[in-house]
Amino acid sequence: MKRIIGTVIFVFTLAVFAGAQSKSDKMYDAFTNKDGISTFSFSKNMLDLIDLDLDDDTNKNVTGDLHRIRFMSYNPEKGEMSGDEFIEKAIDLLPAQYKKYVDEEADEDEMVEIWLLGKKNKYKECHVFITNNDTKQMRFVISFYGNFTVNDLEKLKETGEDFSENK
Repeated sequence: MKRIIGTVIFVFTLAVFAGAQSKSDKMYDAFTNKDGISTFSFSKNMLDLIDLDLDDDTNKNVTGDLHRIRFMSYNPEKGEMSGDEFIEKAIDLLPAQYKKYVDEEADEDEMVEIWLLGKKNKYKECHVFITNNDTKQMRFVISFYGNFTVNDLEKLKETGEDFSENK
C-alpha cells in the first residue's frame, strides 16, 4: 500500500513539474546543441538581482511580473539551415494557441515578428523573432515569460527592429 501511495505521489509531483514547463520550451529544446545556435536565459531570481535602468517610455510600455527571459541566436554561417529557415522552423514549433501580432500598417519586409500567448494586452509569453535582410547575418529569438501587460506592441516591435539593424 505504501508503495502505491508513493508511486501516486511521485507521478503527481512529476505532472506538476512537467506542467510548469512552457509549451514553447519545445522550440528551444529542438535547437539545443545544434551548430550555429547559442542560448541563455535569466530566471526570476536573476532578474530580481538586476536593476534595469529603463527610460520612462519603456517603463510605461511593459508592466507586470516577469518570471524568465530566454535568448537564442542563430548564425547561418555555422549552422545547416539558412537564417530564414531557422526562423520559420522556430515559429512552426510554437503551439497553435500562440498568436502572431499583426500590424495592419507593416511593410512586407518587416524584420520582426511577435508571437503572444494571452489575451488583449495581458500576456503569459511574448516571443520576438528578429531576422535580417542579409542572409548571412544572425537571427535572434527573445522570449519573455510571466504575467505582464504590454501597452504598446508597436513600440516593442520597433525596439526589435532597431536591435536587428545594429547587429
